[in-house]
Amino acid sequence: ATGGRPKPPPWPGSDQVTQCLGFQTIDDTDSIIQKADAAGRVLVMGGSFIGYELAEGVSFRKTAKVTWVMRGPWFLRYVLDEEGGRLCRQLGEAQGVEFITSDEVQSFSRLNGHFLAETVNGKKVEFDVLTYGVGLDYYTEPVRNTGIELDKGIVTDAKLRTSAPDTYAAGDVAVFYDLMVERHNQMGTWDNAEAHGKVAARNMAGADEDFFDVPTYTTTMFGSTLAVAGVTPDVQPDLESVRTFSFEEKFYRKLFFKNDRLVGAIMIGPPKGRKKLIEIMRSRQRIERPREELLDPANLKD
Repeated sequence: ATGGRPKPPPWPGSDQVTQCLGFQTIDDTDSIIQKADAAGRVLVMGGSFIGYELAEGVSFRKTAKVTWVMRGPWFLRYVLDEEGGRLCRQLGEAQGVEFITSDEVQSFSRLNGHFLAETVNGKKVEFDVLTYGVGLDYYTEPVRNTGIELDKGIVTDAKLRTSAPDTYAAGDVAVFYDLMVERHNQMGTWDNAEAHGKVAARNMAGADEDFFDVPTYTTTMFGSTLAVAGVTPDVQPDLESVRTFSFEEKFYRKLFFKNDRLVGAIMIGPPKGRKKLIEIMRSRQRIERPREELLDPANLKD
């Protein structure tokens, strides 16, 4: 369970930004809080979960102006569609967050005691602290040149066994055979890492247990709630989906299917019916009724 390390900032000139902070450890969190609270303006870069958590977390403290830059047209572009991204932006802008989308920084410089970012599309952003989330480099060095199969991370079967005898992998670094979607998968959530660890430990002690779990992620979202469960198209791009949303009522939900089974969900707004959806995912039952019925929490009562 070696995990990984945050990818370094890939933008030219970022080494000139003395207040440039990654986000992985508790110490990183404390440093971001301390420096953001003392700053006038914070620049956040990255359009996935880490970038979102940074933008939401800093804006929640209401001590600094937040500008959030992402290359994609909206947050979680491989999971949400345009309407979901628009709702996220609507919620963020109501909390004072400035969004710069479909763009990226091409240079950094100093300006009057602050820093200046200039984007490919010609925007200029003055800031005091840069924080970012652009993915992980998985820590596979300990097993390189050992014959263990690698594919970004360490490849395992459904029991979390690697290609080497009596050797197991778990957590972010494990590219495990996921019985939910019947193909290899990789997850970066805390609860997935914990569940992996339990199964790997039992198997190392002599059990013969397949790993099967529904990973979950729930957090605040600019005064609302973001909830994700199961598998989503950012890691499994061939999923089918149905969705519903309302800008006026500030909710969005999208369900993902593979082989007529519910395998994932993302919800913005009150996550009503979430536990029932997870139960359906865990059961691996085939969905016989119209999929759209599962979008209505009224149809998800026990």
